[in-house]
Amino acid sequence: MTIDEAAGFLRAHDDYLIAPHDGPDADGLGAAYALAIALELAGKRAYPLLSDEAPAKYRFIDRRGLFRNLAAGEEPPFDPSAATLVIVDTHDLGYLGQRVERFVDETRDLLVIDHHEVKTGQKPYHCIDPAASSTCELVFLIAKALGVELPEDAAEAVFSGIVYDTGSFAYPKTGERTFACALELVKLGVKPYIVHNRMYESSSIGALLLQKTVLSSLELRSENRIAVQTLRRADLAASGATYEDAEDLINLPLQGRTVEVSLLFKENLEGRLRCSLRSKGAVNVAHVAQGFGGGGHKTAAGFTCDRPLERMKEAVLESIVRALEG
Repeated sequence: MTIDEAAGFLRAHDDYLIAPHDGPDADGLGAAYALAIALELAGKRAYPLLSDEAPAKYRFIDRRGLFRNLAAGEEPPFDPSAATLVIVDTHDLGYLGQRVERFVDETRDLLVIDHHEVKTGQKPYHCIDPAASSTCELVFLIAKALGVELPEDAAEAVFSGIVYDTGSFAYPKTGERTFACALELVKLGVKPYIVHNRMYESSSIGALLLQKTVLSSLELRSENRIAVQTLRRADLAASGATYEDAEDLINLPLQGRTVEVSLLFKENLEGRLRCSLRSKGAVNVAHVAQGFGGGGHKTAAGFTCDRPLERMKEAVLESIVRALEG
């Protein structure tokens, strides 16, 4: 489904529920927020949903208080069976959180807007462009195709998602279209330095202490080409940080000239293990993550697992080494 086809699909319906993946980042939240506003401007009813509370560091995106937190009992204001569900920033319907997943079967229609690599062929209700820098970039283009001009708060939400998913316009998927979108967003009133401050210069002291702890766990493998960091749930308690505060720590080892791949194994407070992977391009970490039931992009991916940490670490390292040597 193209951008224009997705816009045509959205014109043909009236009531929308919009949801990012569980544990959303700035791209998922920004896309859901901006799309809800774009649809309202197009004369529709649209409500963005969360399966749980948004991470504190990204709550600045929801300036109108639009998101409905299903964990807090905030249900949609209309019958879901007559609505269309729009999933943003993932095409994996098992990655929505149980509170949102029920709407997949309850709602009348479904549309997926995403930019991650797909494991199999796209479906008719998919608007997926793996070449796009972010889902926010796609939502901005869809809003334009709908003929609406985003207000400043929605434009800022889109800009925030683009900044996050491009690593501040540094990742490989940052292209001419990305910069063209960014220019238009600035013309709509976005102030890049304010977005940067909110996203990268407003961390808690606990987050700084967590960074210190996690970086001290750094291991280097394969002649310093692979960096491995570990976050245990005890580290969260000791630092006073939240699980979301660890989100950007995966990128720190990539500052090393010889480091090609960075891995971060992190436990949440329940002991659930997640592996995040980043690459400078020599290894397609999306393919590695898919081998463990996850997914993502060529240079940024991840997955969750139930296996013990040390066994999981060695299994992933073996896969990375094979990719480097291949």
